[in-house]
Amino acid sequence: MLDDIVYYFDKNFLRLRNLMALYSTLTTGRGRKSSYHLDLLRSTTVLAHSTLEDYLRSVLMWKLPSMADSTKLNQVPLVGMSLTGNRETKFKLGDLVAYRGKTVDEVIEASIVEYLGMMSFNNTTDIVSAMRSIGVEVTEPMRDCFPLLDEMIKRRHNIVHRADRDGSRRIGSGNHAYKSISLIKVKSWINEIDKFVNEVNGHLRQTSTQTR
Repeated sequence: MLDDIVYYFDKNFLRLRNLMALYSTLTTGRGRKSSYHLDLLRSTTVLAHSTLEDYLRSVLMWKLPSMADSTKLNQVPLVGMSLTGNRETKFKLGDLVAYRGKTVDEVIEASIVEYLGMMSFNNTTDIVSAMRSIGVEVTEPMRDCFPLLDEMIKRRHNIVHRADRDGSRRIGSGNHAYKSISLIKVKSWINEIDKFVNEVNGHLRQTSTQTR
């Protein structure tokens, strides 16, 4: 399963590299970059965050259904509840009628899939919580990645929710209305995602070997 997760992460990571290569091709030469070209870097930042989230959800989807400790699953609402905006984890017996004929494992898996589909990671605190929920020890090398990951997540939030407006500046014309962004900065975020994922993968492979 981990090999499949890594495969899709690598495919998404290649998309990030392709976007950066496209930006480099379009902006050869010196001089100030246009906001249109810089929007490629903003798009890359959003996809970078999505790539990290997709990886984390995939790991959780792999590990959560097999957790022997029921307390790890207590945070997951019964399937159907998350879609209605109800995140309550308690339910009545009648709520199970819709799932007659399904096994307990099937209901658990469907509940987890729905829950993870609505989960987002808004900071590294969310990431730590997710890792601990599946028994992954957050190592120092992982924590070393957090400053840049937090920076990337905050920037993605500004891009998505504020069109990357620079709140410290007065609204005006040209690039000044938007926060500055550079290829070097975006590369640093993407490289940090790769370092973090490789560290988590190493931990997962080690624990999988120990439990065999």
